[in-house]
Amino acid sequence: MEKNIGKRIRTLLVTLLALVFVVTSIGSVRAAEMKIKPKGNKKIKIAVMDLISAIEVAALANSYYKKNAQARKWELDIFDLKVNNGQAGPTMENIIAAGYDGVIVNWTNYKYYEPQCKKAFDKGIPVVGVACGALVPGVIANVTSGETAFGAVSGEYLCNRLKPGDKIIAYYDPNVNTGVYRFAAANTAFKLFNITVAQEIFFSGSGDPHEQAYEKIRNALLGDTKKEIKGIWSHWEGEGVSGARAAHDTNRDDVISVTCDDSPGTYTALRTMPSLWGTAATLGYTPLWTAMVFEYLDQVFAGKAVREGQTNGPTPYLVTKDNLPPKGYFFSFCGYKGRPQDFQVK
Repeated sequence: MEKNIGKRIRTLLVTLLALVFVVTSIGSVRAAEMKIKPKGNKKIKIAVMDLISAIEVAALANSYYKKNAQARKWELDIFDLKVNNGQAGPTMENIIAAGYDGVIVNWTNYKYYEPQCKKAFDKGIPVVGVACGALVPGVIANVTSGETAFGAVSGEYLCNRLKPGDKIIAYYDPNVNTGVYRFAAANTAFKLFNITVAQEIFFSGSGDPHEQAYEKIRNALLGDTKKEIKGIWSHWEGEGVSGARAAHDTNRDDVISVTCDDSPGTYTALRTMPSLWGTAATLGYTPLWTAMVFEYLDQVFAGKAVREGQTNGPTPYLVTKDNLPPKGYFFSFCGYKGRPQDFQVK
């Protein structure tokens, strides 16, 4: 009984600290509103600036952006940064100069194009980001699930599968707020549950993220000759699946790997890779949060006053080997009916 009470107290502390971090990490922005002349029947053009269009998460999000744009008879173009944050500023400048009416940004820190966000705002061009981290002046809204919630959920789950004093590897990208915030919350759980982060391993910021994660985690496990590493935490599923594969290839299926996000390939990996145990995610809500993005754009283009610096998004859920949905489905709290839909990313 005392053990359960202690666990509940730790869980509550993880949640509260994560919420505090959410509030303090959003950043301060101007109290401003965007209000433009209604677009009416004007042909609207939307630009999507995507950090890495090749991954399944981006492919799924972009497919829903296209559906939403087509339903409104808008044009939509996607600009792939190919994991080069340095191109965000110049790309945004080109988008503004090309006369796009609105901009959607996928998981690219606002700090890399902060002046352009302000420039777009002053020109009446709404910028809506998806999981782009700390807000800057000029951003109408950031649609996200609260990155610290991802970290808290995944971090606590890993802790509950380990013993106090166990050692883990933490792999994340310090170049993006997604990685920084998720790790900060997960690390709070590790400290509360007395789990030791033996190694923090970072994505370099360029190159193939899957290959880097595999090689770096593989090398760390090969160097762990005493097999003291008991777990792997990563901030994104591409790293998590690669880490689980590295564990398998080094005969370390005993290592428990937990990650974040849930594209179709990760469901397959949860079924087939012994060391991949869980992921905190929201991709099953893609129709919901992509619709939110377009609702903000609708308001601006209708000539309504829209407050700057808003945040919105669903709460992440936890998918594990124990609650995997039927093949072809994302996780659902409401049961599974009918045929699988929208699961295959094209």
